Amino acid sequence: MRSESWLFIAQLALASGTLTSTCLPDAVAVDQRRNLTNIAGESFPVGVAVFTWASAGLTSAMIEILTEEVLGYNTRMEPTPLSSSVQGMYATLGCATWYNADDRGCDNRKVRIHMVMDSWWTTFPNVIAALTEKYQGEMPISGGGMGYKGGAGMYVPRNVLDTGAAEGAAMEYYKSYNASWHQPWKYFDNVTVLNTSAEFMPCAATTMSHNSTAYNYWRVTGDDAGVVITGNTYSSYCPDGYTWVAPSCRSNPLTCIMFITGGDGWDVSQGLQRSAVFNIPLMIGVANSWANYLALPPKYKALIYWWTPDNSFLELDPQPFVLPPQDKFAYSQGDVTTASEDVDIAKVISFDLDFMAPNLVKLLGQSLISMDEVNDMMRTWKANSSASRHEVACDWLKNNEKRWRSWIPDPTVCNRGSGLYSEATGHFTATRAAADSCRACSPGMYSTPLQDNVGNTYVCQPCSAGTQQLSAGVVECDACPSGTFKAAQSVDECAPCLSGYYQDELGALACKKCPEGTTTLLLGTNCAGLGCGCDEGSIDVSGDLSTPALCQPCLEGLTCPTMSTLENLKAGSSPLGPTTVPQVEAGYYTTAADPLVTFKCVNTLDCPGGTPGTCGGALEGVPCGDCPQGTFYAGEAACEQCSAGAIIAWIVSLGLVLLGLIWAYHFLNSPVTAKASTLFSTTCAIGMMINLLQNLGIIGTMSVPWPVNLAGFFSFMEVFTFDIDGLAFACISGAQPVWRYVFTVCFFPVGILWLAFCGAVSRCIPRLQSWDPVKVRSTIGQFLQVGFSTMSSTALVPLVCYSHPSGQRSNFKNPNIICGSESHTVMVIFGSLLLVFGVCGFLALCAWLAYMCPTFSSTGRYGMVQSSRFLLGRFRLDVWWYGVPLLLRPLLAMSAVIFPDSAAIQILCCQIILIFYICLQVYSWPWKAPILNIVDFVTCLSLAILVVLTGLYVPEVTGDTLRAVQVCSMILLGIIFGVVGLMILLAIVALFHRAAIGSQQELWIMTAGRTPQPSSIAGDLHTMITVLNDMTVEELKDKLGTLGIYDLKHLLLGMSVLSSEVVSTKDASCRPTTVSSSRVSSKAFTAKVVKVPSTPAAAGHAMPAEATWRSEREKEPAQDVDVNKSALV
Repeated sequence: MRSESWLFIAQLALASGTLTSTCLPDAVAVDQRRNLTNIAGESFPVGVAVFTWASAGLTSAMIEILTEEVLGYNTRMEPTPLSSSVQGMYATLGCATWYNADDRGCDNRKVRIHMVMDSWWTTFPNVIAALTEKYQGEMPISGGGMGYKGGAGMYVPRNVLDTGAAEGAAMEYYKSYNASWHQPWKYFDNVTVLNTSAEFMPCAATTMSHNSTAYNYWRVTGDDAGVVITGNTYSSYCPDGYTWVAPSCRSNPLTCIMFITGGDGWDVSQGLQRSAVFNIPLMIGVANSWANYLALPPKYKALIYWWTPDNSFLELDPQPFVLPPQDKFAYSQGDVTTASEDVDIAKVISFDLDFMAPNLVKLLGQSLISMDEVNDMMRTWKANSSASRHEVACDWLKNNEKRWRSWIPDPTVCNRGSGLYSEATGHFTATRAAADSCRACSPGMYSTPLQDNVGNTYVCQPCSAGTQQLSAGVVECDACPSGTFKAAQSVDECAPCLSGYYQDELGALACKKCPEGTTTLLLGTNCAGLGCGCDEGSIDVSGDLSTPALCQPCLEGLTCPTMSTLENLKAGSSPLGPTTVPQVEAGYYTTAADPLVTFKCVNTLDCPGGTPGTCGGALEGVPCGDCPQGTFYAGEAACEQCSAGAIIAWIVSLGLVLLGLIWAYHFLNSPVTAKASTLFSTTCAIGMMINLLQNLGIIGTMSVPWPVNLAGFFSFMEVFTFDIDGLAFACISGAQPVWRYVFTVCFFPVGILWLAFCGAVSRCIPRLQSWDPVKVRSTIGQFLQVGFSTMSSTALVPLVCYSHPSGQRSNFKNPNIICGSESHTVMVIFGSLLLVFGVCGFLALCAWLAYMCPTFSSTGRYGMVQSSRFLLGRFRLDVWWYGVPLLLRPLLAMSAVIFPDSAAIQILCCQIILIFYICLQVYSWPWKAPILNIVDFVTCLSLAILVVLTGLYVPEVTGDTLRAVQVCSMILLGIIFGVVGLMILLAIVALFHRAAIGSQQELWIMTAGRTPQPSSIAGDLHTMITVLNDMTVEELKDKLGTLGIYDLKHLLLGMSVLSSEVVSTKDASCRPTTVSSSRVSSKAFTAKVVKVPSTPAAAGHAMPAEATWRSEREKEPAQDVDVNKSALV
């Protein structure tokens, strides 16, 4: 509530800010005044906000003067005046826009207004309750009463009271207004002097038209004539539309007493009910403006609505209209006929003012003045409108010094919760002599009594060891909560226990260490069972969080962060947050029943990790190696449904393979010649391509972490090693990997039996052309030779086992098969049979044939030679044996068998094998067609480089693998230095034994073999010349036409040696015309140098016509043995 007539005066006074001059003679100088300091260390003056009514401005001015000039604080006046007590609450709460009813700005609170005087805040209990609930400890508090109470209601002017008193009427009492017993209207002006339409609001615009007002009046009084009922809506009946007339004067308005109120109808409901219940002849009207509300009471003798303290009608000296004491229950039921209660008017202060300035809070609590004193000051200010509110307040203080001196607290008499403080040093003190004020004890301290010769007071002491205090102004410290400790007396808070420590007791001086192998996730752990968890890399398997953790190391494949538990691993979540959730790593698998036993997966996509028992796609088994029945593995953790088309495709494919073997019998048994035909070269090229793809498939089986693009490529290449699971093979063989493997092994003996069966059928049915047994044997050999790499890798499948972190081993090809299990034993039996009889048996047969073929050829056993066509037919006749070492190239797969867990060793072994084959191929140059030799060399070299590049994908070796590599490195270094040392030794021997090299007695070690005897060669050469001499040129031409290119080149090389080193004739006509002149003759280094005429040199020497050959050759060492090409035809 406010008096708008004084709003301009209040604003004018506020605009001046703080006082520019002192009031009291002993005032604290301006430069010696201090600011407040909050708990955060911020410094600022005492903030004061003033309401717009006069009593608030004057009483606030009194406190402001005492705060500055006596207590010595700086003050700051809020430039925007408060218009309501609700605004005062929001302002002292620290809301930024407390004046905005739509948005008070309380989300960003900063308390800078610390006190307001003369607040009617207790009239807003709902607002107080809502703010207290929301802001709790920051809610403004009462700084004490003002010394007077506020009242509001019907008032009687002093002149009416005096007139009535002269006639013995007590016009302040309600009973004096009962029209049945008295004539109260004679003390008031006649209502006819009123200009109701010009001075009052229409009833319809006031609370008289409100349904609740009219209904409660009718319910309490039963006066039907005083209300208008429209349906269920009630409104007060105003005969002239501007005023309501009471029942006691309704028949004669001249006996009515005017009751003037303002606003929208202040106290109208009370006036209506009281006039009817107490038979008071009232005519109630609401002034139509604030100006009229102030102007009408001095103009007319009438009852008025007013409140105190207020300066609006002080000159009328109104007195309260005395009614029966308030009936609170009746008020709650809408019966407001009894008196209204006076209101406690208070000082409102911020929640932290007592901490920052306890002496100021004492001053506020002790400063009490009476209503008469406030009214006197308001009369003085109203009479002297040029004076400021501070000047009026200063005059009162000067005239009442003894009064206000009693309000000033002794600066060293501290209340409970505060302590002696030195403003000069800025610290709490332990003695009164060093103190000049009191302050609320800071956080970390407590208030304790002190009794000295002056009296009782309080001092602030730091909290002792094991205790703390987070709040200000308390009388005792709290024990350190569990999870914290404090070792010594100080103002510090209790420190949280460090990582690896906990404290489950209160008031601890130190923390306890977690059990061995455990730690804490957070600081301040308060329980060993719930707080101390396993270190990173281990997991709690106790299953009971209330007991100490039972830690177990996590195997490879499990990620176990700090605080890991078995329950969290199974659930995939943790109440402590995602950073403490243990999980299975991608590429590993654990079962839900035994989640700590890890299995390593061949393909990372098959095992995505996460929670135990998780497989990629629809995979199943341990570890995610099988597809369900009726599906097949399609790669990338995908299982696809078997279709009728897939089954039919397999049946057709198997039929085509059987027909292909029949085709091979008819088209792969053509006569073998020394020359390479087009069909031969094409067939060999296809075979080389198949062999290359098989080798790539074998390389793909190495346990190398291939990149995604290469992994898919090598996975496809494994088809050529008979890894046909991705081709829906499970659709016809069943989902069990054991039976799939058995069917794969049986493919090779079935192929052999099929060819044998076809041969037998052809001989039994006369209408069919009988198959040649020699060709059948060759076709079988060709079938086994083409599939030798596949057969080798298939036979080795059961033997390739890799290790799991748990110590178990799985078959690399079928991870769900645990090595050593019953299923694996079945696979080993079938694989061993294939290895012994298929792989090793075929290899032994080929080695025996290669060894015996020269004998078969020389003894006329041509059937055996022709049965070996598959082995010998692709190579030069002088390198007939090359098919045997070529079969051994699948040894690449043995590296995965011997070292299944070491990709680095596998790569090393593959590289050694490939280098060996490169050297052997370059040395022997075995293929009949030169282009095939080049292709074979390039592909073998490319494979070797590919294997080298593969090493880049292998992580750094450690442990046993590192030691093995170091041993191999030392062995190789030893071989290098050994060879160099041997050469040096041989060179030294040659210095003393000149015949060791360059003579007929050369040492074999110097020539890498035994030197042929020239006498034997001379005899054989002479015999051949004799035979050749008997042949015509055409006969010799025909013979030479059947030779291969390498035979012709070797023959040409021999002729070149004879021409330049043996034949001594200088006749150019005797020299061979096909011999290249690029060879340098040894004679050129020893002949006497003569001047050569500048004529063209002779083109060459003709071969002596008398040259002859021997008819019988002497037996020579084994390296001179050749296979007669005619034996293969």
